[in-house]
Amino acid sequence: MDKIYQIFIKSPLLWPNGWVIVSLSLYLKTNRKRESIQPMQEITTEKIVDSDLDIANLKSICHQEMDSNYHEHLETYIYDEDFDSVWDSYVNISPEKAWGGKMVRFKQLYSRINGEEVFPGQVYTGGIGVGQVILLTLHVFSGAVKLVVGHEVKEVNKKNHLIKICYLENSKSEGSQLIRFKTLPNGKTEVSHKTFYRSGSMFRDKFIYPYFHTKAINEFHGNVRSLILSKI
Repeated sequence: MDKIYQIFIKSPLLWPNGWVIVSLSLYLKTNRKRESIQPMQEITTEKIVDSDLDIANLKSICHQEMDSNYHEHLETYIYDEDFDSVWDSYVNISPEKAWGGKMVRFKQLYSRINGEEVFPGQVYTGGIGVGQVILLTLHVFSGAVKLVVGHEVKEVNKKNHLIKICYLENSKSEGSQLIRFKTLPNGKTEVSHKTFYRSGSMFRDKFIYPYFHTKAINEFHGNVRSLILSKI
């Protein structure tokens, strides 16, 4: 017989800004000698408001340059292709392909500009644009814990070689992600992904966030690289 338990927890490590619903699925098996509880099979977490989430009214919280109370994280990626080819792939990759990895998966896109909504499985060729709100599901601890996070695209500027993304309110962290593009002397393209973040938990910001954030953005940039290579 399967039993489902739903409890509420408040963890500054997983979700410092509020309560989280945790659903536990335990499989109970009975044999002739005794009853035994098998190991936990599935844990899913969702923010309480997620079931009725009105992402159109959620604000993004970008880091302020004059505020020094943010942590910084930097990863750099090198591509053999020129700037135009790399830029084109970053801005035109579909959200489901961009965020379609083992750890991070696309959940929903909403455009503040025209009200358009996109969900997994739908064909979308509009590319990345200012005002897009993107919800992602993070599968951490080998998928045992699932967290929903939100970003808003604030700037897509080819002239300045910049894509800027900010966290939505009610996300685990607040801050900004700056993706910059640079043409190297040898004609290759350098893409830097710099993140300014804070969550209110020093332990999480110093030890947990950098590890999972690195894995998440490596998946994202790896998906874009796959798209670039597919065009060769």
